[in-house]
Amino acid sequence: MLDRLPGNPHDLSALATTIKMVSSCFNSLWCAPLAPVGFCHTGDKVFAWRRKGKVILNRRGKGSALQAAKPMRRPGARNHIGVSRFPNPVQNCYINSCLQSLLTLEDFVTDIRRQEHVWSAIPEATLMKYSTPQTQGQRIVKYAKVFDNTSSPLPPPTRSFMDIAASHFSKDYFHKISLLVAFKRAVSTWNPLFGDHCQKDAHEFLISVLAQMRSLVPRLQERAAAMGGAYVCPVESHLVFRMRNTRTCKSCGAGSAVEEQFTNLSLDLLPGSGVAQMLEDYQAGSDLEYRCSCGTNTSRRCSSFVSLPRVLVLHLKRFSFAQYLELKKVHDPVALPGELVVPSSQGLGGFRLVSIISHMGTTAISGHYVCDGVDPGLGQVDPTDCWLTYNDAMVTKRSGATLCRDRQTTAYILFYQRRVRGRNTSN
Repeated sequence: MLDRLPGNPHDLSALATTIKMVSSCFNSLWCAPLAPVGFCHTGDKVFAWRRKGKVILNRRGKGSALQAAKPMRRPGARNHIGVSRFPNPVQNCYINSCLQSLLTLEDFVTDIRRQEHVWSAIPEATLMKYSTPQTQGQRIVKYAKVFDNTSSPLPPPTRSFMDIAASHFSKDYFHKISLLVAFKRAVSTWNPLFGDHCQKDAHEFLISVLAQMRSLVPRLQERAAAMGGAYVCPVESHLVFRMRNTRTCKSCGAGSAVEEQFTNLSLDLLPGSGVAQMLEDYQAGSDLEYRCSCGTNTSRRCSSFVSLPRVLVLHLKRFSFAQYLELKKVHDPVALPGELVVPSSQGLGGFRLVSIISHMGTTAISGHYVCDGVDPGLGQVDPTDCWLTYNDAMVTKRSGATLCRDRQTTAYILFYQRRVRGRNTSN
């Protein structure tokens, strides 16, 4: 799926008209239920696929041709790869990559699902809710209306992370598009930065989603208490960890310490090093200007882990400001270890790399995000080292070792899952 539409990406009326004509053509050609599995713009053509045929319409809707295509198989236990894709109609690869990484964290998704009775009871939790079932025609028409008028409100139940999780292996392409648009709307109501159709930073989007989920905690805990139970935030139980930041005077040794909570760490790139060395450098700290009571103006600041999360998210600073505040991309290679050992006040913690979000492109103002993740169909322990590369609507098989080598210059966000007693998650 292309990230950029031909012409003005903000003028989507022609796109909506074409989609309506495609759905009309489907209804006239086939009486059986429709199952479109692809949609893209290439030049002046719009393609829409179904089980046994392909309809081609130009952007003005003039003329159509039917061509033979291979029938799609039903997704099964060993046929989930081709249907776990997400479409990218309007520069939303940053959304797709973040969602694919979060969906790789099976225990995280399970914790959200098992507390459905709590978050489904309050209207504010639209980011996590399930949507009501709709017919194929309703989904296509809604998709056309969404892009025809991006300011039109959507029903709150459609704005759901869990509905996207439930439809992860669905072949219903148009339904996935409507869910992605609704999810983006839900995020943008809390953070207007993501309300337009421009490309955004994947790291900023990820932390915004996690912060929005955490903002619901007081309301959800209150609701759970009224129901005679308790609510545990999945973000806090899986991704949040505590660090102690210590400041020490370089002259007299006096200092102070404060503990902070994090959902991720942003690491400076060190040429010729790896993630483990960058994490050590982060904890080693740096000098800072601070006037101590002894009269010295220089102190040393360092950090250490107080607690370790179930999933450690590391953000590699691939973008930095050059002269005249020009944003540039840093292409320095970084060794990506499949295993990572992290010390803390509670002892050593072993982590396994389970997902990578990469930024493909030569500059900071353009590019494309892709996600690599462990194959969800092979369980928590995978001796075959089978990974999947999610490039929007295209999903391919790769090996973890190959990806760790190939992503050294493009890796942007890393997800390390903690190993406990032979598993990849802490319980």
